[in-house]
Amino acid sequence: MHLSLKSSQSLATFVLLPVMVAGCSKLHLGSEPASSSQLPTSRELERIRYMSQSASADGRRFFDKLYQARSCHDLELAMRWNRPPDVKGGPFNERMVYLSSGVPAGLPNQSEVFIDGTIQHGQSLSSGAWGWTLRMGDGSELQAIEPAEYWQKQEQEQQGEKTAAIVKPYAPGRRLCGYGIYQGQVGRALNGTGNVPLVSVLFSIDRRR
Repeated sequence: MHLSLKSSQSLATFVLLPVMVAGCSKLHLGSEPASSSQLPTSRELERIRYMSQSASADGRRFFDKLYQARSCHDLELAMRWNRPPDVKGGPFNERMVYLSSGVPAGLPNQSEVFIDGTIQHGQSLSSGAWGWTLRMGDGSELQAIEPAEYWQKQEQEQQGEKTAAIVKPYAPGRRLCGYGIYQGQVGRALNGTGNVPLVSVLFSIDRRR
């Protein structure tokens, strides 16, 4: 798979198309035999049942308003239901890679990734994009940049909503999580020396935890 930042336009919707997996009938999330061994448990799904669900063309349920997540943990649960890590899906029929403890060695450029880290620095860029330096679970550093078109799309979609995706994206110590495209070891370290992993973000939320 090859996906440049330019060609990633409008993929924020398609990247979350539900894969054909089973679920918890109590939550109306499907009842066929699961093709994934890494789906959230019934208890975990119960935790996020407050989040909106929709049905795909074949009737399978998926979480469709990810900005409703009250925490990064809840967002990851919803994402793992929509895109379990051991099942290919999305527009390129690839697996979503979940990053919380840092970027694994050998991760191919252009991989679809979910990120979850603590904001060390965040700011609006002259282009209208937003950029962050995140501290990952293993202490490593990652740079994340959300292009202006996706940032503006999020702002428009959350107007009038009780829960906003973006609250205090500039505040160090808050969690930032979301999904995007891994660009390689081409980000700039916070201290200005050396390179760190870079992710082009398609959707993000910031939360207290």
